[in-house]
Amino acid sequence: MGRWLERVPLYPFLVGIYPVLYLLAVNIRETSPLSGMRTLLVFLGISILAFLAGLLLTRNGQKSGILSLFLILLFFLIFFVLYAPAYRALREVSLFGTTLGRHRFLVPISLLLLLLGSITGTHLLKRIKAKWLSMFTLAGNLVGIILVLIPVATVGLFYVRRAGATANTQASLPPVEQPLQTDTALKPDIYYIILDTHTNDNIVRNILGEEWTEFSDELRQMGFFVSRCSQSNYSGTQRSLVSSLNMDYVQSFSRSTEISDLYPILMSNRVRRSVEEAGYQTHAFESGYKFTDLTDTDRFYEPVAGALDLLTYRGLTPFESLVMRISGGKIFYEYREQLSAKMQYMIDAPFVEYRERILYTLDTLPSLVTEPGPKFVFAHILAPHDPFVFKENGDTITRRTPFTMVNDPEYRGGGYEAAYVAEMKYVVRRILEIVEQIIARSEVPPVIIIQGDHGLPRTAPNNAQFSILNAYYLGGDEDPHLYNTISPVNSFRVVFNHYFGTQYPLLPDDSYLYDKVNRKFELFEDGFDCR
Repeated sequence: MGRWLERVPLYPFLVGIYPVLYLLAVNIRETSPLSGMRTLLVFLGISILAFLAGLLLTRNGQKSGILSLFLILLFFLIFFVLYAPAYRALREVSLFGTTLGRHRFLVPISLLLLLLGSITGTHLLKRIKAKWLSMFTLAGNLVGIILVLIPVATVGLFYVRRAGATANTQASLPPVEQPLQTDTALKPDIYYIILDTHTNDNIVRNILGEEWTEFSDELRQMGFFVSRCSQSNYSGTQRSLVSSLNMDYVQSFSRSTEISDLYPILMSNRVRRSVEEAGYQTHAFESGYKFTDLTDTDRFYEPVAGALDLLTYRGLTPFESLVMRISGGKIFYEYREQLSAKMQYMIDAPFVEYRERILYTLDTLPSLVTEPGPKFVFAHILAPHDPFVFKENGDTITRRTPFTMVNDPEYRGGGYEAAYVAEMKYVVRRILEIVEQIIARSEVPPVIIIQGDHGLPRTAPNNAQFSILNAYYLGGDEDPHLYNTISPVNSFRVVFNHYFGTQYPLLPDDSYLYDKVNRKFELFEDGFDCR
């Protein structure tokens, strides 16, 4: 084994794919290993080309390993560090009336640097002795293996810990205290639709300055109860949905305040276990946010799935967009107007995928009526959460910045509120069409809950970050336990009591902030004035 490691230079290829593995490990909570497959293949291809070039120049496998390592590191230096700053700086420099900051100049210069590096490296390698080649190959292979093993182990450990946490959590899950009684009535289909960051009419009118109640009015005409003053129980998606789907406050059933420890509790939530025990089939959609993807339901719907889909996907994936954003590729976004329509589509593909995933969910939801029932359907839709991808009429928004789901830079100069309202109007009009079809085509009047998981974070200065949309359709029936300040923690308590003979008491409708420094929850008592 030792002799083999001394003779065969694996390290150029291991170093070549290391950045991809590192990025996957750092972002493993938000992405899957498959998402980096194409990028890994590209970087591996670059490493193979560098090795073949080295082999052509040196006629020696071990020397080729050293030379290709040098070229790969030089490529990383140019691609990740130098190219973007040089491009920006030279955009303001002209020579004989020609702007130097252009790709047609910088790309050849980059290639020239790689060529000069090859020639220089080849010259220096002529003097190296054979015994040093074996020692360098062995050392390079060992370092390369360690480099690759660290992110691979990080990813593997993440899944092992998640599996272990899931197994350990099974014994301490919030118990199903009251089984659903289903022998005396037909079982209604239950649709739980989360519109991420959807606030209520009160906030839209008084903070966003938009007098628009069309959605709420039409829901009421269909037989929905739409609360006027609901607040989420938490300010973030994870704790909010863990709480609502377990019909209790997080701190009541989990000692841990770590988000990662809540994932198993979401996957095996109390609502899901209750309906499954009652004979329901469970259906869920890919949201684009891994934490809320209930992948082990009876049916899990995703528009792009598997290695083949990812390999043949047109344009950049979100992971590939991340690589572009932290490298010289960011130039394509900064000057996207100068690109062809095809190139613009390719770099905008993460937004296209984000948009198409939402459309896929909206298009598929009505068709589930015909699926064998009874069924529980969970759809977490990342709209009107930014990045915004819909105009009010549903057309695509033209973007200027790379894809990101966190701290979207697109509206730093203003316009966020208008874009939020425009996307909200489009999405809720689609929701109206969907619920109308579901109600009309259901043999048994369904249960439909349409809810924001939390309010707009930007309204925190107005104490409105908890204000949410909250609407209930209980087969068109009225329930005296629905009221204008009902919060998500009580949603399924009301539904189960109404339909299945349970007697869950309603909990106080509290909202909690999480103090990250002291790792504790603080009761939020300064909600926005509800009128």
